[in-house]
Amino acid sequence: MKRHIAGMDALRALAILGVTFFHMFPGSVVGGYLGVSLFFVLTGYLLAYTSVGAASKQGFFWVFSYYGKRIRRIYPELLLMLLVTIGACHFLAPDAIEAVRPEVLSVLGGYNNWWQIAQNMDYFTRITNVSPFTHLWFLGIELQYYLVWPLVFGLYLAFRVLCGARFAAGIILFFGVVSAVFMPLGYVQGVDITRLYYGTDTRVYALLLGAGVGLWQAEERRRRRRSAGMSSMFDGALGAGLFTLLAVETVFLYFLLDGQSPYLYEGGMALITVAFVGMVMLLGTDGFALADVLEAAPLRWIGKKSYGIYLWQYPVIYLFHVLGWDALPLYGLLELAIIVVLAIWSGAAADCITRLRLPVQGRFAMPRAATFLAASLCALVFMGFGCQGIALSASSKAPDTALQSQLAKNAAVQQAENEKSAQEAAAREAQKAAEKAAAQQQRMQAVDLSGAACIGDSVMLGASPALRQVLPGCFIDAEVSRYVGGGLEAAKALAAQGHLGNIVVIALGTNGPIAGYERYAVQTNELLEYLGPNRHIFWVNVYCPKLTWQQVNNDCIRDMPIAHPNVTVIDWYSLVKDHPEWLTSDGIHPNDEGIKAYANLVHDTIVKTLAK
Repeated sequence: MKRHIAGMDALRALAILGVTFFHMFPGSVVGGYLGVSLFFVLTGYLLAYTSVGAASKQGFFWVFSYYGKRIRRIYPELLLMLLVTIGACHFLAPDAIEAVRPEVLSVLGGYNNWWQIAQNMDYFTRITNVSPFTHLWFLGIELQYYLVWPLVFGLYLAFRVLCGARFAAGIILFFGVVSAVFMPLGYVQGVDITRLYYGTDTRVYALLLGAGVGLWQAEERRRRRRSAGMSSMFDGALGAGLFTLLAVETVFLYFLLDGQSPYLYEGGMALITVAFVGMVMLLGTDGFALADVLEAAPLRWIGKKSYGIYLWQYPVIYLFHVLGWDALPLYGLLELAIIVVLAIWSGAAADCITRLRLPVQGRFAMPRAATFLAASLCALVFMGFGCQGIALSASSKAPDTALQSQLAKNAAVQQAENEKSAQEAAAREAQKAAEKAAAQQQRMQAVDLSGAACIGDSVMLGASPALRQVLPGCFIDAEVSRYVGGGLEAAKALAAQGHLGNIVVIALGTNGPIAGYERYAVQTNELLEYLGPNRHIFWVNVYCPKLTWQQVNNDCIRDMPIAHPNVTVIDWYSLVKDHPEWLTSDGIHPNDEGIKAYANLVHDTIVKTLAK
């Protein structure tokens, strides 16, 4: 059996380019995340293929040798990236490593995807706990698969002895098909898809489908000692044409298929994965017409460096955003250059660690040993601070106790206050006739603010005591971590209680996008359509400068009155951006002084609008 399969590095290049540009330009390369599924298929295929080769050559599958190779392949470069990144954050973004140890342990322990699920870390919106290591959920699934592969391969060998190689490979494929059903079964439209996207059980089908094909093709070569052969259907130009069609389709999907699309989670991702399996099958068949073209040096180099490029891309992108460097001209080229240089260095350094020698000179290797040593000495400094950062890390991120205490207090009071408002509503209705008969007051004082319904997140929850002072008898439904998808449910609940009146104040958009992704744009429109054109809707824009969706959300809120003339924007962003002293330590939630300014802004905007 041949060890190198022509074109596989080109597929790795296609995968890593999609993922990299998705992370760099998520608003443009909206489907680049599909490269992850292609990586899973390649991992499953190549691991199965090499396992059959090793078992055939040695006469048995040596488990300890297998685990040793995986550790040498994965961990040296991973450790270098983690320590250098944490060391860099020590100087450039210390808040990012305040409680980094649990995350590092989850990465090294191979359960980062489940850790992120527990932290409610949305891959597409990064709602909370933004981290330079968000992308390593993928490595968690791979490490878990590496861990159990000997058991899967042992099952395959047992069935091969009992039923034959083709049947045994079919069993693995069957398990892959069955596991592909888990994602569609678990999908509920409008519910956060993080669990489905990160879950090992909902993503392992790509690895198993790749493994089934890899086992089948490896056994064909082992048994025949020659080409597995293309069927006449895939001979020559037809096979090359089919591969080209699938590759071009993949590139188009990189630009077209939003990661929030329900189609993906209702079976679309599985169908796309099957197309990736087809591409790998074509490459794995001897005599494939495009093999020499796909062995072009640039593609092979990118494919071989794909692991390092994957490791470094998100830390670099994260620091560029935190430091504001993504506002520089051509910042993307600078990001890409830094990622590539770091990938070259870490690959060479990992080679030194595993082989105990300096990197070999070559066309794409570090140009000189002196350059490599200088870069490594510089990296050692950062790694030292990285070790310190892990050692001194808190077990969990220190909460803003004052903010949490205030939010908890306000949440406890919220229900009681709403009940009190309901009791006062009847008395207020009786008084309205008398109040209307009273002498006309000044124009601004004549506006009736009673019974306003307020729907929001933790920013509104924190400001709720001050809101009640300026909006007497209002009904507030605000809760921590609410994103726009929860707004419609809150509005319906208030309507069912008879508390959804003529004035509605909405403060949603701090915890994730309200536009830019199909799913969230739909939820925003559904909320506005439900409230209808006859209510006065006041939408508070957001101030969350460290989060990527601030500008997108504020642009969306700014444009709402165009399609919905009954919407008025409350411009909290413009007011608070010049007053950091009004905010708590997280830079988002207003403190005691800030909530007064927040409430007064809401009151004044409503009065000014309704008094026209």
